[in-house]
Amino acid sequence: MPLLPLLRPTGSAPEPASSVESLCRCHAVQLTRWAERLGGPGIDPDDTVQEVLLIAARRLPEFRGDAKLSTWLFRITTRVVANQRRGARRRLTWSRLTRRIEDQAATEAPGPAADLERVEATRRFYQVLEELPERHRQVLVLFELEELSTEDIARLLDRPPATVRVWLHRARARFIGAWQRAQKESGE
Repeated sequence: MPLLPLLRPTGSAPEPASSVESLCRCHAVQLTRWAERLGGPGIDPDDTVQEVLLIAARRLPEFRGDAKLSTWLFRITTRVVANQRRGARRRLTWSRLTRRIEDQAATEAPGPAADLERVEATRRFYQVLEELPERHRQVLVLFELEELSTEDIARLLDRPPATVRVWLHRARARFIGAWQRAQKESGE
């Protein structure tokens, strides 16, 4: 049984969030409901709530009280859900792309023609990857192939995470455009 349903609010009005425990106790049910409704069936609401609570715990000292705590938590929840939905779409796109590469590279009966196709698909993939500027190629390889987070990449490259996210967005767009051009040129 998941832990979050056990953390229902005890009183009728939420208590002020002076600690992470009270934040969780007072708002976990509401956060779960928001995550389920905003994210739909494509995301795990428990993971979403956990991530929201981690962010809220880290940023709680920065909460100024200009808005209601629930408003602040809702904004965090919407951002987390949007990131998860965007990540799911990105993973789907990349899995389709890599599946096509695997389909081109692997055949049932290996032979000289299959080897040549595999070599050609691999060559085309790396040729497209090499067309990218160095920083875009690095973040794309680290994020998509090595599966590092943007924060980990930022630490590796000694850059702010926001910069890494911008580079990653641009790298994806350039790679997909170049890949589609390469596919057209090869007649596929």
